Amino acid sequence: MTRIERRLLDWYAEHGRAKLPWRAVRDPYYTLVSEFMLQQTQVDRVVPKFEAFVERFPTFDALAAASTADVLRAWKGLGYNSRAVRLKRLAEAVVAQLGGRMPESADELRDLPGIGPYTASAVRAFAFNLDDLPVDTNVRRIAERVGRPLNPPPGKAHDWASALMDLGATVCKARAPKCLLCPLRSECAWSPAAADANAPSQRKRGDGVSFAKTARYARGRVIDRLRELPPGKRISFLDLHRDLETVLPGRTVDDVRAFVVALERDGLIARDGESVALAE
Repeated sequence: MTRIERRLLDWYAEHGRAKLPWRAVRDPYYTLVSEFMLQQTQVDRVVPKFEAFVERFPTFDALAAASTADVLRAWKGLGYNSRAVRLKRLAEAVVAQLGGRMPESADELRDLPGIGPYTASAVRAFAFNLDDLPVDTNVRRIAERVGRPLNPPPGKAHDWASALMDLGATVCKARAPKCLLCPLRSECAWSPAAADANAPSQRKRGDGVSFAKTARYARGRVIDRLRELPPGKRISFLDLHRDLETVLPGRTVDDVRAFVVALERDGLIARDGESVALAE
């Protein structure tokens, strides 16, 4: 094992987040649920949602057999609800095509719906401990700063990938990296002075529009209202608009209809004439 490998793995053993529930249990289903949840969502928010979700749907078979509406209800609080629909469709494919068991090869994984190169590498590394490296923003940043490839040492893919992601999230940050605490500092050309000089400035939302005014926020509130309906119940556009007036001030019935159309296109909502409900 090289010096850089030993230093990083020793750091992970002492400071890493090995007790995260999707790391403590090395299972392809747990890996996929966590990967879908962690897309654009912070770890601290994901942990309780993940634990509740896998308790409700503990296997690919359980998730595939569930209704879309139940899956969306369990997804509440995570946002980006289309991720839940994609995850359910993936579970359905795993059950129908593979008997509920995930393959290990990258090609077979990428043949499944919703799995691209990154997710395939994540399954191989985290679930099967195969010599693969899922490269997210944190891993890419570390590799660029260190200036060398960071391929996993043989038989250490799970801990290696976990260590890089944790190091990028807690020490080798995009802004204000904690270089003096980094186990790779002697191998890295990115000095504290260089880090300060190259740290990007604080960015604002490009259009200056607050999140509460965006279509994504509005679609999320529509889903939240439909989650509250008893199973099998529907609500009219007019009643939906009325119920959302306080959280979506200034939005018209036509605005709400447009949000519903977009959500229906993504497979989250089902329409029946002038009434709507979560997709079943």
